[in-house]
Amino acid sequence: MKKIVTKEGRTLKRVSRWIRVQQNYNPSRRNPLWHYVTDGNGYHEYQCGYDPSTGLFLDFFRWNGRNWALEQFIRLGGMMGGAPYTYEDKDGKLGVIGAYDSENYFNPILIEVDEYGEYVRVYEEVSA
Repeated sequence: MKKIVTKEGRTLKRVSRWIRVQQNYNPSRRNPLWHYVTDGNGYHEYQCGYDPSTGLFLDFFRWNGRNWALEQFIRLGGMMGGAPYTYEDKDGKLGVIGAYDSENYFNPILIEVDEYGEYVRVYEEVSA
């Protein structure tokens, strides 16, 4: 698909179009993404304060034959990651690639979330 060079000098390959983020408001413990389920206050089952009576939530998208939880992505610019990657599209609009997959340290996918949090696009870094 389309290659872009970010303002930070990284070359990325866009490997998806916009994909709708889906919600599961009643995930089962058998769901492979159970580890990423949060309660109504954003707590995970393993955290103090977890209260499933406030509801259970799982935001995910489907790409490349599997489901990916938004919670499995580490935000660039956050505690664990460097600054987000930015680029300008052909219309001069700023794009921000803001998170990377926490499950594949050596070759993670990166995602761009639209301004409303309803869609994501997937990217891969191109080796130099």
